[in-house]
Amino acid sequence: MMDGIKKIIPPLIKKIIKQQIFLISKFFIVIKLVIRNPKNYFNLTKEEKRLFAEPWYNDFSDLGIKTQQQDKKDKLNQNCKQKIIFGLIGQALDIAGKDSFGLDLFCANGFYANYSVRQGAVRIDALDLNEYEISKAKLITKLLGNSEKINFLVKDVFESAGPYDFAICTGGLYHISNPDRLLVDLRQKVKKALIIQTVYSLANEDKNYFETPAPGWTWGCRFSHKFLLNMVESAGWNIIHSEVNVLRGNHKPQSQGSAYLLCVPK
Repeated sequence: MMDGIKKIIPPLIKKIIKQQIFLISKFFIVIKLVIRNPKNYFNLTKEEKRLFAEPWYNDFSDLGIKTQQQDKKDKLNQNCKQKIIFGLIGQALDIAGKDSFGLDLFCANGFYANYSVRQGAVRIDALDLNEYEISKAKLITKLLGNSEKINFLVKDVFESAGPYDFAICTGGLYHISNPDRLLVDLRQKVKKALIIQTVYSLANEDKNYFETPAPGWTWGCRFSHKFLLNMVESAGWNIIHSEVNVLRGNHKPQSQGSAYLLCVPK
């Protein structure tokens, strides 16, 4: 019995310490926001203040506002993805024009939509089915002063209107069972450039590997890198830039590969 207690206590202590560190960090983040932009903070509703203090998927520090990530996995993965995706957005805007109208699919908390308008896009439709993430996206966009430029919608990614000059599709293809259909749909709605970031499997490199639902999930899909490239090309896109890396926050091979593509219509 004592051995069992000894095994339980250290993890409990570790969990408590982690929670306390997070609470302290959250407190200082809120204080910094108040000091740097008191007008914005005190104009927030009570619910918005509570929402801001919660953990975020993205850290918005590079856009001007620190947000607290509770999960180390999210921080590691953002570090792997952000620089590359920022670069692809810059290239896409060079192709589409700085005064372009964009679409952000699977937008989550609006991180890349806000970066896009900061880089010159005049308007963005941003879609996600997660109402909680959309509420966060609207809040951070308000704090960044971009609310007039980004239209957040709780919608399925197949329900975008179009036409758009460019589109961002990050972290989404592997969350649906029919990514090929989405790529064909986007080919009809996006005129100049498409940015894709997606997980792919390092466990199976076969060019024909595609599995739905994803391993260990009851939804989504997994595919090899070669399958992804063929799927994108078959949907009517030319890939003009391609990169890969490993997501250090993910521990299973089928979720570690990360592909980054910049595409233009054929």
